Amino acid sequence: MSQNEKMYVIENQQVSIEPEISGDRILDIGGGGEGVIGLCYKKKVIAIDPRKDELEEAPDGPLKIVMNARELSFLENSFDAVTSFFTLMYINKIDHKKVFNEIYRVLKKDGQFILWDTVIPKNDEVLKDIFVIQLEIKTPIKQIKTGYGVSKKDAEQNMDYFVNLGEHIGFKVMKKEQQDQVFKIIFRK
Repeated sequence: MSQNEKMYVIENQQVSIEPEISGDRILDIGGGGEGVIGLCYKKKVIAIDPRKDELEEAPDGPLKIVMNARELSFLENSFDAVTSFFTLMYINKIDHKKVFNEIYRVLKKDGQFILWDTVIPKNDEVLKDIFVIQLEIKTPIKQIKTGYGVSKKDAEQNMDYFVNLGEHIGFKVMKKEQQDQVFKIIFRK
């Protein structure tokens, strides 16, 4: 069986990054790789990622720190905004509540948590055990074509899952948008 036969692929999803994040200090969870938020907001961003190689690959501009979102090493009320751009799909679901609690803790009062992610359907197909999404990202700086992939085992998620988790932690949902298989949620502390 080829690798392609094992993949469940969602193609050509469109995402636009608008200049909507306010404040002087933005924490970007999973800010390595393409580093989309750091690319757009430069020195306002502290990009964290548990993988040093991913941070080294990200564009220059933000401060880059190797750190795990499950245990943020920042003081309470440190950030005006926190972002997660297609990152939670890589974090085990069992840890999502801990990550949301940490984000809530480090956000200032009335701070925003902006989450972009994708619908990952329940894994009903034994053969197709890898989920892949291909994105076309429009930023004020440049267009980016990329793809992200994860094992589908226990990875099922959708916008309602994250809305419910955020509300359980204490966030208020300010805005939610879904276009095809991608979604964005803006929470406020």
